[in-house]
Amino acid sequence: MNSPANQPGNTRRTGAPDHTKGGKAGKKITSLKIVSKIASLVIMPAFTLYSLFTGKKRRGLKDHFGWVPVTEKKPGQKLVWVHALSLGEVNGAAPVLKIIREKRPNIAIVVSVTTDAGYDAAHRMLPFVDHIFFHPLDCWPFINRALDRIKPDLYVLTDTGFWPSMLMSLKERRIPPMVFNGRISEKSQARYKQIATMVKPLLQSFAVICMQSERGRTTIQDLGAPSQRVRIVGDTKFDALQIVPDSERVRLRERFRFPHDGQVLVAGSTHEGEEKVCVEAYLKLRRKYSKLSMVLAPRRLERVAEIVKYLVKENVKFVLRSQIDPRSKPEANIVVLDSLGELSKVYALADVAFVGRSLKAPGGGHNLLEPVAQGKPVLHGPYIENNQKIAGELKAQGLAFTVADDQTMFSTVRRLLIHADELPRLRQKANAYVQSKRGSALEIAKYIVAILK
Repeated sequence: MNSPANQPGNTRRTGAPDHTKGGKAGKKITSLKIVSKIASLVIMPAFTLYSLFTGKKRRGLKDHFGWVPVTEKKPGQKLVWVHALSLGEVNGAAPVLKIIREKRPNIAIVVSVTTDAGYDAAHRMLPFVDHIFFHPLDCWPFINRALDRIKPDLYVLTDTGFWPSMLMSLKERRIPPMVFNGRISEKSQARYKQIATMVKPLLQSFAVICMQSERGRTTIQDLGAPSQRVRIVGDTKFDALQIVPDSERVRLRERFRFPHDGQVLVAGSTHEGEEKVCVEAYLKLRRKYSKLSMVLAPRRLERVAEIVKYLVKENVKFVLRSQIDPRSKPEANIVVLDSLGELSKVYALADVAFVGRSLKAPGGGHNLLEPVAQGKPVLHGPYIENNQKIAGELKAQGLAFTVADDQTMFSTVRRLLIHADELPRLRQKANAYVQSKRGSALEIAKYIVAILK
């Protein structure tokens, strides 16, 4: 930690002047508030109708308009509001919040999310927090209603997705915001540069900004963040990784009814178009490896029906995870994972894994660390903008491989399986890599406690 003079709880009071009152900036913000209030009169009924007719965002509908749970604080109690966009961000926040709950049980914790996947993950991973809800839409009336009901002492963003109305409202109320697991893609950097005059004062309001890498620190400082408030703290997702013990892996393999002497390819977090590539590569591999099985795990469960339709049309044999007969004879098969929250453990079954949202543009990539934590080599497509740093480190370790289509996936998996005697060595390297990266969660928890003090 830094000396008291440099701790984040103090730096916010010596930063940029408050632009919310007086001058051109104050008038501009007042105008934005008026526009926002008028816009809210349109947004609320329009969003409600959209939700009712499409079924999307229906869950926690009132949360989006600021009617979040009222949080009652005890005298002298501090409250931290953590916003974790979706499943990945919840995963990164979990180890930090567990440390805070264990070491500072008097601190109240509320967590907001944006997606249904994030909401389900938060309830699964964070049963100890005080409230879980959907983040209000970034519109002044909704944001201020939520702040009135929660009254946080600190607002924490996981990842660098900025909410202008929220940050301006926090500044007015003198509530410090903070970022951890910060990263900015090249695309986001270009977008922020286009609105630099708005972004700079928002960045200057943060008590501390914890970035994952040196590139992230340089980028956020170039956009206007005060250098004394930017830290490189790594990625808390490493602390969240759970290694499946061998005994549980054996039981899981039995439940999937895979042959004990067969190989397994796991294709995880796949998006539209990627299942076709994986299936075609798998069918080619089956000609050489007759006992090869595959798990297809779409990122969104609502796509299971679409995948089933494709497999039926192509006359490809498969079974749904929920319909596996525990009495059936073990056999090589394609299993479509239609269960929630099981993928991270299923990677333990793999000889080789593939992680999706990376084969088709614009992509971005999903979490490569989950299979690596289980000691597995991981394949990904060329579109991994959100994971370039980790992908580069894994590639340098010989743990990650880029594929572009079914042919390159087929040849890469075949090469790894031909040299199966190398897989135990890769597992040792993967375990060493993960262990070397742990520890960020404890450092982040210390920052949060320091600001609250």
